[in-house]
Amino acid sequence: MFNRCSTLLKRYLLLDAEHVRAPDADTWKLSVLRIILLIGVTLTSAIVLHSSYAAYQKGMYYVLYLTIGFSALLYATLGLRKGQIKLASASLTLTIVLAGLCILFFTIDIASARYGLLFFFTLPIILRLFYGNKAAMIGMFVNLIPFAVLINNQPIAPLFGIDITLPDTHTYLSSLIFLFFNFCLPMAVIRVMTSLESQSSQNLKQTKKMEKLVSRYQEIFNNGGTPSLFCDQQGKILQANKSARKLINQLPEPCHYIHQLFELNEPLSAGHRQKTHISGNPHATFELQSASLQHHKKQLIHCFDVSEATEHDRKFDAFKRQHFEKHYYDELTGLRNHHYWNCSINQPVPANTHAVMLKLANLRDINLQYGYTQGDKALARCAAQIQSVLPASVNVYRLPGARFLVSSQHDSRKSKDFNTWLRNKLPRTIQIDDNFVKRTQTLNWLGGFVQVNTPKSPSQVTESCAIALSQASSDKDFSQFDSNVVKLIRKDTQHRDKVKRLLDNRCLALWLQPQVSIDNAIVGFEVLARLKDDEEDKILHPYHFLPVIEKNNWHILFTQKVLDNTIELIENWPNTIPPVPVAINLSGPELLSDLFYEKLLRRYSESPFLRERLKLELTETSVLASHQETKRRLTSLANVGATIIIDDFGTGHASLSQLIDMSASVLKVDREFIDRIDSSERHRKIVQMTLELAKSLDMKTIAEGVETQAQLKLLTDMGFTLFQGYLFGKPAPLEAWQGMETAIIVGKSAV
Repeated sequence: MFNRCSTLLKRYLLLDAEHVRAPDADTWKLSVLRIILLIGVTLTSAIVLHSSYAAYQKGMYYVLYLTIGFSALLYATLGLRKGQIKLASASLTLTIVLAGLCILFFTIDIASARYGLLFFFTLPIILRLFYGNKAAMIGMFVNLIPFAVLINNQPIAPLFGIDITLPDTHTYLSSLIFLFFNFCLPMAVIRVMTSLESQSSQNLKQTKKMEKLVSRYQEIFNNGGTPSLFCDQQGKILQANKSARKLINQLPEPCHYIHQLFELNEPLSAGHRQKTHISGNPHATFELQSASLQHHKKQLIHCFDVSEATEHDRKFDAFKRQHFEKHYYDELTGLRNHHYWNCSINQPVPANTHAVMLKLANLRDINLQYGYTQGDKALARCAAQIQSVLPASVNVYRLPGARFLVSSQHDSRKSKDFNTWLRNKLPRTIQIDDNFVKRTQTLNWLGGFVQVNTPKSPSQVTESCAIALSQASSDKDFSQFDSNVVKLIRKDTQHRDKVKRLLDNRCLALWLQPQVSIDNAIVGFEVLARLKDDEEDKILHPYHFLPVIEKNNWHILFTQKVLDNTIELIENWPNTIPPVPVAINLSGPELLSDLFYEKLLRRYSESPFLRERLKLELTETSVLASHQETKRRLTSLANVGATIIIDDFGTGHASLSQLIDMSASVLKVDREFIDRIDSSERHRKIVQMTLELAKSLDMKTIAEGVETQAQLKLLTDMGFTLFQGYLFGKPAPLEAWQGMETAIIVGKSAV
């Protein structure tokens, strides 16, 4: 119970360890107030009760009023909290002043009245505790008045005729002075000193910790790998760590300021990084970072060595510049190239711009005649001459190949006038070194131009110029862009894509034209390819797609599909049609393809029935016969049993020499001779001689293109036994020939 009461009392008086160590002044001030007031109230309670009783007996009720008033004021002050510390300290000060005044003015006994003056002499201590030094000094000077009263040694009481003197007044006042000076003030001082000692102990501990931290940070500062400097506002070096001292020692002269150590472009400021280098050493690059210290006007400057990173950046910038020049500039001519034109212009080509694509048309001839090295030199000289004669407002770009692009923005001239002006500026001859001999070479220029009327992208302008250039020729060296040409090109492109799509989507159809004997019996068929366009529900004939195939070099793909479909047709031949041979057409590119040739040879080797059912008609035989490899491959095919037919004999594609060089066993007389056999004696003699030549070589002959009975009779009289032509039937799908063992003659065809 005692311990609990003691704990509660300490907590109320703020004497527990937590409040004693509290650093704020309000805590110990409130504690001092409560100590003074509680001790005063407790110890003087007996005096108050006894004096009040004595005054009551004598009828001195104003004494009761004073004692009750002072007690109420003290108890009210005890109830104030920490947030009311100013009010509580003012209340205590007022109580002491009022007590001293009451004793001085209302006590007749001069010896007792002097006790009131003693209360005034305690005011400087109270004022110092709660209001500071200035208030205490004021209290000291004010106490000169009570001191003068004390020196005068004359009674002042009673004031207003009030006398509070009781028989035991001297005892009351002596006890009150004793309790206040012996208990209240000493306990207050003890409380203050306890807080001071606790704070001093804590400060000492914190000081030791701070000294350790300072020593540690000083060691870190001195031994840090980054050079660091303490400087004042004028840049004077106050302290430098080891790394910074090494930099300072590199200088030939003493260094006291940071601007002597580094070449600064501007004053250092907090939070701002400045890249610089050591004085006299431009290769030692540092990045300075300044940090202003908040508590004193000093700067901590960290010096980061970025020499290596700067060198890397320099090399990387050089690499980027080199890459940029290599990517956006032509190495041969030094002109900006097509990448620059297409990628570096982030905005459309403006209106009123003339763009001309030039091509050195005879550069290939120069390369062949003088070599590619001289050709490159010639192209570089042309570029230099063009650039030298054109004004700065006209831009010249090097495009791939022997092409240049010339553009002039915001040019008010008409397109025709600009092109005439540009044509006159172009070099027409150039000097070429041919084995140390100077030769004059004529330059042939072609141009395609477009005038940009509305803003367009660079790629659109280039495409328009390229289209116009494709229309230029030796007869018309400069051609203007025409949107109708674009329409034709787009139409051709769409048609090309359509043919390719039909080939890829298995839309190839095989039509057959019969080959008949003299007795009108079908002895074979020639396979003629068609393409089925299901979207438009029509059949594409060879003149629709063969030019596209030839232009895009799809011969091998096309012939491979014809071969595969023909073999599939033979394998699934209907029983209603006699199993006669079928012939497919081959030209040079197919046989020159290793892959196609190997597949064809393997087909004949692995499928013996093809030797009787699949024949090969050779077109462009002059091309085939001019290659030793194709002759060897034809011989190999003939050796495995393939029947080789020479198509269109007698025209520019086939001649007598091919009869010797190629392993053919069948000869087809071209329709060009058959068509005029009934009207030209010369044609009849050529056909007759061809037939006799074939017989002498033990070769079969087929008369191709027979369309009339008169032609048939003449050919029969000559001795022909095999025929093909519209007289016997036009090309038609396989289904059209089912159930027919003989051809339909006299204008009636299968389609």
